[in-house]
Amino acid sequence: MKIQRLVFPDKNRCEVEEVELDEKLAPGEVLLKTRRTLVSAGTELAMFTRAHRGFDEPDFGYAKYPFKPGYSAVCEVAASNADLKQGTRVFASSLHATFTKEKAENVVPLPESLNDEHGTFLGLLQIAMTSPRLAPARVGEHVVVIGLGIVGNLCAQLYVNSGAGTVAGADLADTRLQKALACGIHKAFNVGQKPLDEWIKQELGARGAELVVEAIGSARTISDALKAVADRGIVVLLGSPRSKMEIDPYFDIHRKGIAVIGAHGRNVDAETQRRDKPLLVDWLRNEKIRVTPLITQRMPFAEGLRAYEGLRDKTNEFLGVILTY
Repeated sequence: MKIQRLVFPDKNRCEVEEVELDEKLAPGEVLLKTRRTLVSAGTELAMFTRAHRGFDEPDFGYAKYPFKPGYSAVCEVAASNADLKQGTRVFASSLHATFTKEKAENVVPLPESLNDEHGTFLGLLQIAMTSPRLAPARVGEHVVVIGLGIVGNLCAQLYVNSGAGTVAGADLADTRLQKALACGIHKAFNVGQKPLDEWIKQELGARGAELVVEAIGSARTISDALKAVADRGIVVLLGSPRSKMEIDPYFDIHRKGIAVIGAHGRNVDAETQRRDKPLLVDWLRNEKIRVTPLITQRMPFAEGLRAYEGLRDKTNEFLGVILTY
C-alpha cells in the first residue's frame, strides 16, 4: 500500500514523501492508521535545524539526513496479527505518517475517555518523567524547571504531583509562563526581567532551590542552573545539550557539593517505563496533568513545514502543534 510521511531531506527542509508500505504483518505486529500526532519542539526541531549533536560524527548514525521525524502518535489498529483488535485506539511512538507498522507490545491502548489530542502527549510526558524518576524531589523540597516548552512544563507538573514544596518554572516568554500557571505550576519566573538566582532568593527564601531541572539544552541555562541550585542540591540535565561548554567545576560543583544528573530517556530502565505508562495515561485522562493550555496550533499533516518553521521562528506563538490526518 502507498502511504505518506514527513521527511527532512536537509537542513530546514520538510517534505511529504510517498512510499510503499508492505501490508504483510509478522507475528505480533499491527498496522496502524494515524489519527493525530504531536510535533516535538526538542529532538525533531533540532534535527530540522541541524542543531542536534552528532551530525559531524560518522559513528553517530542517528543525526543524519534524510531524517524521518515523529514519535508521538494516536492511531487506530487497521489490521492485526496480535491480540489487539482492529479498531482499537492506541498511542504509538510512530512517525508522522498516514500508516505505520509497529509491534503490538510497544503500543499503549487508550481509554475512550482520553481524547486523541491529549493522548498524543504521552510520549513527551514519559520523557518528562525521566527527571523525577532519576532525581525524585523529597517531600517539601523546592524545584525550579528552566525552560517551559512542553517537556519542561510537563516535568514541572510531575514534580507538583510528587509532593515537592514550591515548584517554579523559569522562561523568557510571558506566554509560556502564563501557560505554566494555567497548568498548576506554583510560580513563574521571567528571567528576561530578573536573573534566576535573584528570583530564587526573592520567591523561595534562604533555602533556595534544592533541585533545578534544565529543560532546554543551552550552555547558558545549564550554567545558570549550576549557579542557582542550593548547596548540596541536584541539577538535572533534562534538555539534550546542543553544544559543548566550559564550566568552573570548583566553584559551581565541587565547592557547592552538588550532583549533576544526565536525564536522557535511555537512563530509565524499560521495565520502569512500561510500568509508568498506565499511570501517565490515567493522569492525562483525569487532567491531573493538564495539556489543554499547551496546544497552540492544529494543522493538516501535509503542512508539516509550517509547523517546524513556526516552532523555529515564532516561539511566543508556537508550542504544542497537533498534526491532523
